[in-house]
Amino acid sequence: MNIFSTNQVNQVYVANALKENVAALTDLGDIVVKATPDKSAIYFQHKGAGGIVRSDLIEVKNILWGKTTKAKDMARKLKVATVTLDNTVNGGNPIVGQDYILRIAFDGYVGISPEDSQYWKHGVVHITNGMTASDFYKQMALSLAKNMSREAVKLIKITLSDGAEVLPNTKASDLAGSYTNLVITEVEQDWILGTKQQKALTFNVVPTEIDVKEGDIYTPTKWGNVSTSAGDPIKNGKLMADYEYFYMGERGDQYRMVGFPDYVPTKYLVDPSKEYDTIALHYSYIGSNESVQKSEKDITLIVPTGGVAALIAKINPLIAASGVTLADGTAG
Repeated sequence: MNIFSTNQVNQVYVANALKENVAALTDLGDIVVKATPDKSAIYFQHKGAGGIVRSDLIEVKNILWGKTTKAKDMARKLKVATVTLDNTVNGGNPIVGQDYILRIAFDGYVGISPEDSQYWKHGVVHITNGMTASDFYKQMALSLAKNMSREAVKLIKITLSDGAEVLPNTKASDLAGSYTNLVITEVEQDWILGTKQQKALTFNVVPTEIDVKEGDIYTPTKWGNVSTSAGDPIKNGKLMADYEYFYMGERGDQYRMVGFPDYVPTKYLVDPSKEYDTIALHYSYIGSNESVQKSEKDITLIVPTGGVAALIAKINPLIAASGVTLADGTAG
């Protein structure tokens, strides 16, 4: 399960659609932004699976900050590693008789820290007479694909410079192009709400050393270079689903599915296939008489992309006296 902070109380609502009044709260995720008659406090009324609920009364004078976060800023991009032969080693051509080994080190693969669970996979090519750089990339890709074939889940995608993906069943005869590099791309991992967090696959690609002859001396030399870049983004829908799951549990069922099937079944509103922006308000509760402690809290609205502007336009006039202004990706 994905774990978030509970340092502050955080009330989370999935705001699928802004409505003008409580009577219009007909669909799950409908929300109304309201103020008390004297405009000293704001609150939200929300249509959830259990019916219509009201948030805290948020005293405008006690709002400390607010911010919006765009879905694109929460998206994580897949890691891409591009492997090339070093042009300073034999002019970028494979050296006959040498064994070229490419090592992939996966960190934290079966444990909770990089220190206790490194996992290694290798690609190996023995250089023969007449083997070109293009042939080398092809053979290295085939070797890596075969050595990754036993994995229970797909960890990496192996492609050549023309974009052709190399799979465990790919044959050398299937690869007829002229190749200039080998590309290793992180694969998005499995995810199960409340059970399996989708973690980033942390790995490093390391060319090992070969013996390069310089006169009568053989010098151990790294045969290749690796450059890393950002690939396709992973949308934040699964992250937001985890976020809703965690804070709904904090609200009403801290132990969640412990004791299954005797637990509190909950209908969640985030669609993990979509993207969501968020609006956050950080405020404090200060009571009267002896309850004058400053108890800080958060309220977070999870909003489908495209819906933030309307909510901000509704909220900002009601909280203007606090000096906080919600704007895209900035703190007030």
